[in-house]
Amino acid sequence: MHVSHGDRELVTLKKMLGSCLGRKGGVLLVEGTVASGKTELLRKVSNDAVEGGAIVLSAVAVQTEKEIPFGVIDQLTHNVSVAFDEVAELQEIIEDGGGVAASPGADPERVDPERGRVLAKLHAAMMRLSEQGPLVITVDDLHHADRISLQFLSYLARRIVNKRVLLALGVLPGAVPALPLFLMEMSSQTNCRRVMLEPLSVRQIGEILRESAGRADAACLAPLYQELGGGNPLLVNALVADRLGAADGLRAAGGLANYRRAVLTCLQRMDRTSVEVAQALSVLETTGSQHLIGRLLRFDSGLVRRSEHILVRSGLLGGQGYRHCEARAVALESLASERRAELHTETARLLFQDGAGVADVGAHLLAADSAKDPWAVPLLIEAAEQQLQTDRMDRATAFVRLAQREAATEEQHAEVTLMLARTEWRLNPAAVARHLGPRSGFPSEPALQPRQAVQMIRGLLGQGLLEQTTEALRWVGESGFDAQHADSEEWNAFKTWLLCTYPPLAFQLPSVPEQAGRNGQSGRPLPVGDLARSAHLLGLVLRGDLADAGLDLAEERLRRLRLSESTFEALGITLRALVYADQYDLASGWGEALFKEANDRNEPAWLALFSTIMSEVAIGQGELTAAADYACTAMTCRSEQNSSTVSGISRSMLMLALVESGDLEGAGRLLPQLASDTAAHGLEGLYFLHARGHYHLANQQPHTALRDFESCGQRMSAWGLDSASFIPWRTDRAQALIALHRYGEARESAADQLAGLDPIQRRTRAITLRVLAEAVELKQRRALLEEALCVMTEASDHVELARIRGLLGRTHQVLGDAATARRLLDQARETACGCGADRLLPSLGTDNDAHTMPCSETRSITDLSAAEQRVALLVGKGRTNSEAASELYITVSTVEQHLTRIYRKLGIKQRSDLRARLVGSHT
Repeated sequence: MHVSHGDRELVTLKKMLGSCLGRKGGVLLVEGTVASGKTELLRKVSNDAVEGGAIVLSAVAVQTEKEIPFGVIDQLTHNVSVAFDEVAELQEIIEDGGGVAASPGADPERVDPERGRVLAKLHAAMMRLSEQGPLVITVDDLHHADRISLQFLSYLARRIVNKRVLLALGVLPGAVPALPLFLMEMSSQTNCRRVMLEPLSVRQIGEILRESAGRADAACLAPLYQELGGGNPLLVNALVADRLGAADGLRAAGGLANYRRAVLTCLQRMDRTSVEVAQALSVLETTGSQHLIGRLLRFDSGLVRRSEHILVRSGLLGGQGYRHCEARAVALESLASERRAELHTETARLLFQDGAGVADVGAHLLAADSAKDPWAVPLLIEAAEQQLQTDRMDRATAFVRLAQREAATEEQHAEVTLMLARTEWRLNPAAVARHLGPRSGFPSEPALQPRQAVQMIRGLLGQGLLEQTTEALRWVGESGFDAQHADSEEWNAFKTWLLCTYPPLAFQLPSVPEQAGRNGQSGRPLPVGDLARSAHLLGLVLRGDLADAGLDLAEERLRRLRLSESTFEALGITLRALVYADQYDLASGWGEALFKEANDRNEPAWLALFSTIMSEVAIGQGELTAAADYACTAMTCRSEQNSSTVSGISRSMLMLALVESGDLEGAGRLLPQLASDTAAHGLEGLYFLHARGHYHLANQQPHTALRDFESCGQRMSAWGLDSASFIPWRTDRAQALIALHRYGEARESAADQLAGLDPIQRRTRAITLRVLAEAVELKQRRALLEEALCVMTEASDHVELARIRGLLGRTHQVLGDAATARRLLDQARETACGCGADRLLPSLGTDNDAHTMPCSETRSITDLSAAEQRVALLVGKGRTNSEAASELYITVSTVEQHLTRIYRKLGIKQRSDLRARLVGSHT
């Protein structure tokens, strides 16, 4: 091993040895961390002494012999450079004094008379030996020496001032020897000199690289070696031997076998306390919990700091923990398996007490392969849930498997079964259904409870695993589970929800809530619980039973329920019922509030749900930019609950927004994603067919569009969903038929829808009247369109309003009423531009003449859309675009688009004009 000793150390060594040969004794303390070169320096002392004619006695103290009395002194008598009779005398004294050394209750720091006589005999024998020639005694790793050997060395040091005796002792700085006062006493001797061995410098390491490895880039690589080896000669030379950096300065060519052996050597030569600290740190560092070291080992802070200092000086630790991951691995492997498990278990307890993250606590439980504490199984389940959120399936499964083995109660077994199923269906969906049945291995084989069954089935649905869901529902019916829990509020609420969202799957159950019968006619009481009642309301709306739906109670429920993990779904279902009933204005106010709260509280699942619903609201109000923004927000929310249903609906809303805005290329790019996300068994499939049909219709493919619209209608009819304001498939079909010039069928389809509408479905009525007008003779068209315009003005769908105005304007053109036609077409263009419906503009004529635009002085803030008014008010108050976007929870791009339309509508050019217009409007 290459070690570079400085000139100062060698000069001190030469002086001390020269003094010994000249009848002046002394003590040389060679201090340095493990493998720092102490041994080499002591060996040089021995070699130089032998060459000078001295007698050399040498010993190396070891941890395993620390409790053997006279262990070091006995070593000295066996490691003599020249044999003399006095050596045999020393051995006899040691043998006779063994009983004294072992006397119970003896004070280790105090030399009693009997022990003093033994030390005196040893001293006398040593002095007789020194008469044969200069005597040099070297002891390495003094911190491992036994107590009586240390007492003798201290005794000897005080009596050699004028003798030809030199004591050369290798000392580990900071290590506590068997006699804590030993080093203090040694250092106080006037004839004592200390040599401190410093870590290798970058320059010295560079020299080693050039000499040993022949590295031309030694100067560049030396800092890396110094960082990883801490300047410890043993570690640095081991890294050189492993040819670290053979290719790029970072990787070893053939592993780090030499380095690992060097680390183990360092640990073996340290004091026991420092080794325990090193091993405990290797356990704690897996989760960055090094601050627990004192509590884990029950060491006081001073002892911990001393040991950490030794580990830093040894080159194993740096400022952030172990300098190299292999060093930590060696320290961890040096622990016996039982002790390693104990440390991991105790670390988990300490972290749990401190409120640390469940993943960190769970990591130590996994490493211990034990979770016996009462809190451990619930924590492992929570940790698995977190891992599921980030798609770390292997880690989640490991947590659940340990929890499964340690579960002690029926409730815990049920929780574990649920979590195990949720993890396994991500890895092996076919294995899930077996977890729904009774479980073996537990004495009473507890059956799954409704809550666990609901969460499991909904988890399968959320990931679009319909085959596994169907199998699970089939088991529910065949096993008697459904009948057994017929009175369960939670189970019945789930069945009602299933019927509203996945009707074909609900039919797998032997008992399904009433499909067609109204509440009053069926004689069945209203369901219990907010989720069940919300699902019941949604079911009535979807079936077209608006008269009995009790929509007045929907707002009361929205007002009463506070947003939480247990209510967000009920709130979402209630809000969606308002949307499906054409109550967009009411849904908009509540939806914006819920969306804002979900965003403020940073809840991805809530945000995904309410942004999806708000995208539907925006489509219903003709706010295309807002619809696209809300849909994109829903699609980017990362949450396990952001299921295929939410994903499919939001993508369908985005496609509709892009189609209406004229971006058919962008809409086309969504088709593959929609096809993969959407299931034929749920409502999202209906959304998909509706959106794709309009995409094909806009692309002049009416035959393809007609197939989509009719397929949508067939499913809705088969499932008992007859709400035209949910998806108006009959008017969709009629528009495709008009494009195919099949006017009679189109009139029939539109009239059929018109006949089934409730008075509150104003937007759907206006759309139906407009479509019917396109399918009738010109003389009948104006009256239908004027009625549609009147109804849509109340419903406030800007896209449809522009479409109706444009069609009515063209009708007046054909009828010869040019002035009315010009006015309606101008209004239609302005409305289309304002809501971003660029697709309509070609059909509305040009806008070249100034007189065709309404005078800006006659326009006011009230003529803006609701979304535009919100932006105008904030910008008028001095908000920047970024600040306005943040307050309204929209993108900066959306704010800019709104401002463009606001300026055009109001006939202004800058923000100051907008502020003046706001003041004027207020006045």
